[in-house]
Amino acid sequence: MRLLALLAALWLGTLGAVPADAAESLRPQALAQIVPGHSTKAELTALLGAPWRIVQFDDCGQAMPGQANETWEYRGTSKDGTYRLHMEFDEHGVVNLIAEIPDNSGASGVMAVAVPDGALCLSM
Repeated sequence: MRLLALLAALWLGTLGAVPADAAESLRPQALAQIVPGHSTKAELTALLGAPWRIVQFDDCGQAMPGQANETWEYRGTSKDGTYRLHMEFDEHGVVNLIAEIPDNSGASGVMAVAVPDGALCLSM
């Protein structure tokens, strides 16, 4: 039982860990090159490397209309602490949402969103 508790504690401790190269790959110059509505999964991989986590959400066997069946997340650090960079894609593998989600608060900040007609891109 103690071994199980120790393993659980070690595993939970790694959830908040930010890879050593996260600060380098998520530098502002790299993030500025990601354009919702245009940037692809292949371009993200070339720019930022492999995602920290890929979340599959097609539990019914089908994604929502207009969306891919997965999201990608990268880990980063800023002057405010650690965060997850969350990215969603359309059915063609093109980024349509980027959100910076702080680890230590309930707040989230949407960095950029591509709307269906491509007329608006938000930055907060």
